[in-house]
Amino acid sequence: MAGQTLGLVKAYRIENSTGVAKFACVVQGAADGNCKLPTAQGVAGFVGVTTEAQPNQYKGVAVAKNGIFDVIAGGTITRGDRLAINSVAGDVYSVEAAINAAPGTAAVFHIVGIAEMSAVAGDQFPMFITVGAQVNVAVS
Repeated sequence: MAGQTLGLVKAYRIENSTGVAKFACVVQGAADGNCKLPTAQGVAGFVGVTTEAQPNQYKGVAVAKNGIFDVIAGGTITRGDRLAINSVAGDVYSVEAAINAAPGTAAVFHIVGIAEMSAVAGDQFPMFITVGAQVNVAVS
């Protein structure tokens, strides 16, 4: 099994009133230095993955900004798949099939990482963190 290889880890304040779990993808908060859980599937603004749980709102949480770190699968994932935020829990899902499908429906995918191992919904698995990557799918 591929292990975790942390690069840069930065402290943020979590804005969610219930805090945040470990291994959750977080996005930019409303204020500088803050982060929060995503509000929907596929949202932009990814800042990294929490390396610890923080149950208290506006308290510090360590966030991995790059490297290889564990996340939670929100569906079936194959090693090498590009991943995006799946839900408000901060889990991830594969967007590989949608990106590689024949053109027809325009879409934008905010990639948060690449799967280092295959996984199914609920699994904890390593992801190569990719901050700021975006894939645009054209209509034709």
